[in-house]
Amino acid sequence: MSTRAEAQPKLGKRTDEFGKAKEKARVKKSFNTVAQRVAYCRDEERSEYPLTLQAHKWEMGLGIERFFLLSYCIACCWQGLHAQNQFRVVRQWAELDFVYPSEEAKQRAARENYYVRGNSVPIDVEVHHRKGSQKSRIFVSIPRFDAGRPVTFGIVEDDGRIRGYPDYSWHDNQGYNCDGMTSVFRVAIDECDRLWIMDTGKIGEEQRCPPQILAFNLSTDELIYRHKVANTSYTTESLFITPVVDVRKKGDSCADTFVYVADVSGFGFLVLDVANDRTWRIKHRLAYPFPSRGTFTIQNESFELMDGVLGMALSPLRPDGERYLYFHALASTTENVVSTSLLRNDSFIKNINAPANSMNPFPEERPNQAAAQAMDRNGILYFGLMDPPSVWCWNSATEFSTRNFHPVAINKETLQFASGVKVVNNLKGQQELWVLTCRFQKVMTETLNSNEVNFRINAEKIPNLLKNSPCAIPPKDQRHGYHANMITPKEESYITYRYGAYL
Repeated sequence: MSTRAEAQPKLGKRTDEFGKAKEKARVKKSFNTVAQRVAYCRDEERSEYPLTLQAHKWEMGLGIERFFLLSYCIACCWQGLHAQNQFRVVRQWAELDFVYPSEEAKQRAARENYYVRGNSVPIDVEVHHRKGSQKSRIFVSIPRFDAGRPVTFGIVEDDGRIRGYPDYSWHDNQGYNCDGMTSVFRVAIDECDRLWIMDTGKIGEEQRCPPQILAFNLSTDELIYRHKVANTSYTTESLFITPVVDVRKKGDSCADTFVYVADVSGFGFLVLDVANDRTWRIKHRLAYPFPSRGTFTIQNESFELMDGVLGMALSPLRPDGERYLYFHALASTTENVVSTSLLRNDSFIKNINAPANSMNPFPEERPNQAAAQAMDRNGILYFGLMDPPSVWCWNSATEFSTRNFHPVAINKETLQFASGVKVVNNLKGQQELWVLTCRFQKVMTETLNSNEVNFRINAEKIPNLLKNSPCAIPPKDQRHGYHANMITPKEESYITYRYGAYL
């Protein structure tokens, strides 16, 4: 009887043939038309690398195999296709520099190791388009993985330097003044013109201050809300890194607001009920990392990281008033979904364990890992992939499947590790996609080179990015959230279980 092990291709016996195929692939060819380039790519798939493709087919299975072949052809042909739907690089840095309130403050930062050259790594981006003659503002977050970062959240100045938001005094504390900001991974701007900041309170592994959620009025830059998380809602392992804001407006009122936060190391969720100024913690097995997905490879550099839930995106409201939260662990290839009505249930104050079937994974998986993600008002999800470095879209009116993933942009230089992904509404009512990439593989392997561009902010209007994309053409008889609605339980009573029993 044939076994899977017996079916595994033996690449070692035909190295000469494979070497010749590789050599032929290096030959430069010129093409007069895009059709010629596409035809060449298809020939490459069939003949130039038969052994490599065979190995990938054996490893991946049918759905992922199709995705691999698509990615391979796109990577080969992309330069020959019209580039109208590529991102613009709005900002880029080899390393970050900062604005200080005085020369004395700058010297003190260097003397006290508040600033160490090359230590600062931007993780997230957010954009505030302002009316009138005021310039739009680009925000970036710079978490304090350790010392040497004078500012943890700020505005990008015209010269590329980072100015602490709302001012430098909020950051010049290094975790010794818990009324300032200690360490910020990601932020969110809501439809009420409020900036929400999730401050972990940690520098490295040390919990200097309680985690806190801050809200600023972007019209005045004044603090309008602060919630310091009670110690009953987090653990010593907790690291709150991704907030998404759920506003249910009634007229001009923004009182009905919840904030859902990913706990990447505590493997759960934090829920903030703003109106009642209270939080609760939720645990579920899908917030955990997958050990088999803990190795990341980007541009032939590999590292290991067992991070749990990180990427989160909120769906538009459905006609029934429901919203879905899409989420995934960094060390995973699955995408999961939960009804926000479950997250908003304050019964978790008494019991943090979510029922087993209250959160569900989609049956199919991504071909490799994704970090941040965002969903637009039409229910289209955007996410980056590690290999190839790229950004993809999926219309939630279709099944979550590799056949419904479509490329937005593929660029091995500019799209390495998309750690910040945001959908931003501009003043003309158009939506824009902003992506911050940070070459995180080089951060983890300590190979960042200050002579190279390491950090980029990419942006483009979504209609331009999705021109001719299948993501922009949903099925006529299906709404956004179609597949999520299929796999989400409708009844309110769930089978409870002791957490960990199903791991």
